[in-house]
Amino acid sequence: MTLAFISIISGIALIWISAEKLEKYSVLAAKQFGMSPFLIGSTVIAFGTSAPEMLTTFFVSLEDQGPMVIGNVIGSNVANLSLVFGSMLLIVSINKQNISQPKSINKNLLILLISTLLVWAVIAIDPFNIISSVVLLITLLAVIFFWYRNNQEMPEVQEEGSENSLIKLIFSLVALVFAAWLITTGANLILKNYNLGQLFIGYTVLAIGTSLPEIAASVSLALKSRYEAVAGTLIGSNIFNGLCVLAIPGLFRSSQMSKGWEYSEWSSLLVILFAITLIFCIYIFILSKRGMRASVLLSILFLSIYFISLIYAY
Repeated sequence: MTLAFISIISGIALIWISAEKLEKYSVLAAKQFGMSPFLIGSTVIAFGTSAPEMLTTFFVSLEDQGPMVIGNVIGSNVANLSLVFGSMLLIVSINKQNISQPKSINKNLLILLISTLLVWAVIAIDPFNIISSVVLLITLLAVIFFWYRNNQEMPEVQEEGSENSLIKLIFSLVALVFAAWLITTGANLILKNYNLGQLFIGYTVLAIGTSLPEIAASVSLALKSRYEAVAGTLIGSNIFNGLCVLAIPGLFRSSQMSKGWEYSEWSSLLVILFAITLIFCIYIFILSKRGMRASVLLSILFLSIYFISLIYAY
């Protein structure tokens, strides 16, 4: 049992370090190869922020543990909006700062809602089917094309440390793969030693393990009064998690993947996912119309939703 916790803690620590480096050096390497700002923003940065979820999902899929995959996707998306955004909002409210969002974010709010509904539909019908994976990936490509046609602004990345960025990118990716393997190994050890279902392990161990770097980053940004970047990053991360990460298990085409899968066990968590996504979108939409003082009560509401959802995950 000690080995399980050592594996998980080591994996989380390694993800903490390597995920940020992967995103940074991915962008720098892409610029060196002449990629456009659009392509960097819509694919490279999206990959960097969702790479931990993608890799843990890949390793879990190799073990044919479908319910754990779904738990990872739903848990990560709920944790992003509940724990990551809630933590940022709490810091801003304690500092008694006003908060606002650019009007350009509203189109992405609609995309987030639609992608969340599509994730719900895919999980309700058959999340382990190759057709479901194809639908999700085609939708992701459509979203990227939409961003391109609407000339979405992409985050800027500083050029410092751009020397040997490709080599540093490879080392960061190798470290992240190893980190994902450590977390997955620890999760499987807990699964074998405790009477806990794959759903709960995926929703907690995998989801929290891969979301901790984003929680730390959001708190850091809030302390620096750079809260505007948090909402946009979370929107992109949740869209990418739903449309790309959820597509991974269906690509394996394994009949064993759905073993022990019951949609009824997940319906409550999907309602919670859509509810917190809707609350988040309404709040960000209001902030895009007019700035207002950050609310402590609202931050507590966001933070509490994940912990309340654990009742249904267990």
